[in-house]
Amino acid sequence: MQPHEPARDLLAERAAHGLPVVPQLRLLCLAEALHAPAARRALDLNAELETLGTALQESVRRRTGWLSLSLPGQPVPAAVPRQLLQTALLCWVRSVLACPTARAVLQLDTTRQAGILVLRGGLGRNLPGDTRALLLRLAAVCGGAVVQSGGTGPFTAAVRLPLRRDLPLLPARESMELLYDRYSPLQVFLQEYCAGTNE
Repeated sequence: MQPHEPARDLLAERAAHGLPVVPQLRLLCLAEALHAPAARRALDLNAELETLGTALQESVRRRTGWLSLSLPGQPVPAAVPRQLLQTALLCWVRSVLACPTARAVLQLDTTRQAGILVLRGGLGRNLPGDTRALLLRLAAVCGGAVVQSGGTGPFTAAVRLPLRRDLPLLPARESMELLYDRYSPLQVFLQEYCAGTNE
């Protein structure tokens, strides 16, 4: 049994009785992401970010063009847990959407040895409390590194994630899974900014 399974079971029971669970589920997802173990299979960062970006563009209630997504268009394998990657990015996006003129730039570059994930947008003062810790954990779990802007002004971060071509790839999920599951990470972390699962 995983450490957080009893808590998930309790929340599932509450949800079955029609009780609100999203705030508690958000805290649980944060705890799970921050304690996620090193991955035994690699994620294709290009595919993962394409899936998340598509879901964000289709679901978030913002003007067209609020999210700029720049990807290499080729596999970028890195040994990071999917839940940690999604949670870190969604917490950052939450800070972007808190700004009146929301604009986010999510960019993935590659070198011979690493994928470089660049985040630009939002303000340091709007960052959810765990965002910086999640980015640090994202880098640390795979032997990478992160640089983040400090203070309360415009936020930028660059995360270096070593390539792991020696590991088998975990299949990417479809954006529909994020869009139509009311308890998906997208719905949990950006509930107030997203169209409902039935819209």
